[in-house]
Amino acid sequence: MSAVSLYIPCYNAAGYLDRVLAAVMAQTYPLSDVMVIDDGSTDDTVAVAEAWIPTSRYPLRVIRHPKNLGLASARNTGVREAHCDLVASVDSDVAPQPDWLARLVEEMGEDVSGVGGELLEAFQEVLADRWRANHMLQRRGPERIYRPPFIWGSNSLFRREALYDAGLYNVRCRTNAEDVKLCELIRDRHVLIYTPHAKCMHLRRDTVRSVMLNYWKWYYYGCFQEPSLAGTWASNSRNLQRLWGSIRKDIADRDLPRLAVSLALVPYTCAKDWIDLWMRRSGPC
Repeated sequence: MSAVSLYIPCYNAAGYLDRVLAAVMAQTYPLSDVMVIDDGSTDDTVAVAEAWIPTSRYPLRVIRHPKNLGLASARNTGVREAHCDLVASVDSDVAPQPDWLARLVEEMGEDVSGVGGELLEAFQEVLADRWRANHMLQRRGPERIYRPPFIWGSNSLFRREALYDAGLYNVRCRTNAEDVKLCELIRDRHVLIYTPHAKCMHLRRDTVRSVMLNYWKWYYYGCFQEPSLAGTWASNSRNLQRLWGSIRKDIADRDLPRLAVSLALVPYTCAKDWIDLWMRRSGPC
């Protein structure tokens, strides 16, 4: 049986962490060590995590950053501090089902370096959560996929050597695209697998304002490009193409409130791109 370390990157996650740790400790596949990586939280994240230490089913450590460094840095700390060569991760608002890790390990053959599972939305009662569930998917459908373009960092198992082969997660990403950029560097040399049988539940709850901001961040790559008018126009074009697909789906589903959010995102994302260009020209990224 292969030994596995697991880390949970956290920033102000006190409201979710009890449910996430309960789900991690309920894994049917044994974990050699579990790490909560606190990325400079200002809430009770550390206190919630430390309260689990005396009674946790699997060994639990809390590792703290002195200040907020970003998700990519928190992931790198988890990889560096792991005791095992297989390193799993779930985000601080993601609760894995009991057989989640067992399903990922099943796919980790000798030629496989990374396996990602399916993320399902736990809440869809309000408009923002319903919009996210339809247009910000973190799953690839019901079929196993050999060599997907990337696997999400929120729900994954990697061989540590593959992560080091990529130079770990790019800290310039901070809160977005760190998983995509890492997989771009390793997918030609390492086999990745997507399996829909390893399932997690996304516990996040959004408002319309937060889901719009998070949507823009999802597709933000400014730190990897020199600020330019051409680059911003290209980003506007990509946003319009993606949102056109969302608008068409909302119309087909006859969901007018969802459609209103999709339409509002058109001027919002375009404006954010131009504001970002101005800010990056005015100072460091």
